[in-house]
Amino acid sequence: MIRLGIGLPCYGSKLDVGHAAMWLGLGAALWQANDKVTLHSFIEYDINGIDLCRNTIVHDAMTVGCDWVFMIDADTFHRTTDSTGLADAIGDAGVDIMQMIRDADRGQYPHWTGDKHELRPIPLPPGTHSGIALIGAPVRGRGGAQGVCVRRLKSAPSPDEPGYDHWEDGPMPLDELVGKVQPVARIGGACIAVNVGWLRRFWPKGPWFEMVHDYTERPKNARGEDYSICDGIWKRGGVVICDGRFVPSHVDKRRLVGE
Repeated sequence: MIRLGIGLPCYGSKLDVGHAAMWLGLGAALWQANDKVTLHSFIEYDINGIDLCRNTIVHDAMTVGCDWVFMIDADTFHRTTDSTGLADAIGDAGVDIMQMIRDADRGQYPHWTGDKHELRPIPLPPGTHSGIALIGAPVRGRGGAQGVCVRRLKSAPSPDEPGYDHWEDGPMPLDELVGKVQPVARIGGACIAVNVGWLRRFWPKGPWFEMVHDYTERPKNARGEDYSICDGIWKRGGVVICDGRFVPSHVDKRRLVGE
């Protein structure tokens, strides 16, 4: 049984309306899987800045005994639609999210062979030893670009070393992620699930999310808080996974990025 926490970083205490159908769907999926997953805690915070907010959510999920905590940003949501384009609140979006978390927890995902689904191991790079610590869905970056907030994992210099500090610059194209469940170096934190049980064993003391700024000239962001937890996971022998079986919607001034 997975004790699931839901963490909601809500900036200014506001959520996009697209969250509504997603939460209905997630509730339906939790009910369907009540013998496998239980909603253990719901944590929402309006804290400035985002690294403090995410760290507080993880800390509280750890304190109350969650196994995993799912986080989705206030301007990000997952929805499925029927043939008419209307949002489906029956549960498909919730099933996608639940499937992501359950597969990461067991290290396997169902693969369609043509006549049935069979469980296959999620591929883990050589040199990793402590399992999957974080899984997330690819979310488009702002500005409508096709690239998403995911960095590719380069090959390690030797087969017994994880490639945690060998990411490639620039976002991975979406077509290399869609439909695949694979290790990545870094993934944006807009829609992620963190293995709280893993943190208890291998990284019990935060900060896990840490914003890094560059002040050499005009101040700028040098590393986002979401990339920092990915780097820390790889350094501790853990694995970061991108689940490209669904792509959440991301809101910007044109409403939805890439749509």
